[in-house]
Amino acid sequence: MGCCPGGTASNVIAYWVDGDMDLSISMTTCSTLLAMGMMPLCLFVYTTMWTDSDTIVLPYDSIGISLVALVIPVSFGMYVNHKWPSKAKIILKVGSIVGAILIVLIAVVGGILYKGSWIISPKLWIIGTIFPAAGYSLGFLLARVAGLSWHRCRTVSLETGMQNTQLCSTIVQLSFSPEQLELMFTFPLIYSIFQLLFALLILGGYRVYRRYRVKTKTDVEKTEGKEDSKSTSSHAKTNGGFVSNETK
Repeated sequence: MGCCPGGTASNVIAYWVDGDMDLSISMTTCSTLLAMGMMPLCLFVYTTMWTDSDTIVLPYDSIGISLVALVIPVSFGMYVNHKWPSKAKIILKVGSIVGAILIVLIAVVGGILYKGSWIISPKLWIIGTIFPAAGYSLGFLLARVAGLSWHRCRTVSLETGMQNTQLCSTIVQLSFSPEQLELMFTFPLIYSIFQLLFALLILGGYRVYRRYRVKTKTDVEKTEGKEDSKSTSSHAKTNGGFVSNETK
């Protein structure tokens, strides 16, 4: 799971938390493209201690499909935004809502289809909880240490924490026997649940913060407006009803 590239779900969540969409899509594209060479290297380094690296089958066709499924829609979206900006805003709004629904739907359907893998030890639940939380936290912290702005820190956090769980599931299915599969397939399921759960918590927390901040900012502006109007009226009274150009 750690060797897999970033998932496309992070792009949808990044939109909802007002992240840097250029950075989000670029990171997903680069990690998917580099996965062609980096995944075999990382798997060789990390798995030689517990299994023969030759037994792990990498589905290059799935990696290629993930890349194509990302690049083509983005290119089409850029063209539509260039030609018809007003229509692009409507498509963006509808597409972001549909994307969010699909993310939840895929997670639910995956859990139902592989319900035979739900006999899970407590250790895997603990690791499955810590793993995505560590990805989100370290991504945000390191981005902040590097001096990135807050909206880019949110973006890097999502790109680091959200992995391509579908690709991981495919590798597991191709690499292990049916007996081993029942045990091995549990972790992608757990990870997909908790990466989505933490992403929704980040989204909810950001939305609450944004609403509170906008409300506070509006209240401050209203208060300042009232004070300005009071000072203007008192100034007018002092000057016999005359208001200077500076006050207007």
